[in-house]
Amino acid sequence: MRLTWVTAVFVLLGLGAAHAQTPERVASRLLIEQMGGPLGIAEEASVPPMAPLAIDILKHFEGWVPNAYNDPVGYCTIGYGHLIALNRCEQIQLGSFAAGLSEADGALLLEGDTLGARAAVQELVIVALTDEQFGALSDFVYNVGRRNFERSTLLELLNMGEYALAAAELRRWVRARGRILPGLVTRRACEESLFDGRLTYDIYGRFDRAACVSLGIADDVGPLIDVELGEDAN
Repeated sequence: MRLTWVTAVFVLLGLGAAHAQTPERVASRLLIEQMGGPLGIAEEASVPPMAPLAIDILKHFEGWVPNAYNDPVGYCTIGYGHLIALNRCEQIQLGSFAAGLSEADGALLLEGDTLGARAAVQELVIVALTDEQFGALSDFVYNVGRRNFERSTLLELLNMGEYALAAAELRRWVRARGRILPGLVTRRACEESLFDGRLTYDIYGRFDRAACVSLGIADDVGPLIDVELGEDAN
């Protein structure tokens, strides 16, 4: 079938929309919080980086879309889940994002976007963390937000030195908009596996999400939590 140029444009525009409708991701609660005002983020030079495997987990579950698109709730988004505005793309001036992003630029943007998550882990966790634990928690906070993390049983247990119980709490954060999202279930499995030191790159040096699923996180640890509402809503 031949495509007219008009049809081709709609096909290209639909790529971002199709990605946004998958059960893989919801908008970063951390970035939504930061849209609402400053959170007292520390200087980047004083905040540790995320381990490469943690960044690859985040990239995988946020997905890569080089052009601006509207996520399922109508937030204008680009790159690795970067939140442009709490409005639809057609309602705002896209500015420098109108031309899209290179993957290298998207990675730089993500580095800045994760700063708030990394700072939250550094500031709120009072026990020692491995690089893998720090990275897993940073990915989690990027997804669920600083406020939800600060009020969580997970953080309370962790700061009591209950590492295993804290890691198991990740399994509860798998709902969004009232539904259990398969992407969140797998993302939490990857974070827990990384936190526990069980997750590594495959023999080709790549992140493989199947390794997270095979480790299993099916145990019942408490009522499931909506990442958009937080534990207080339970």
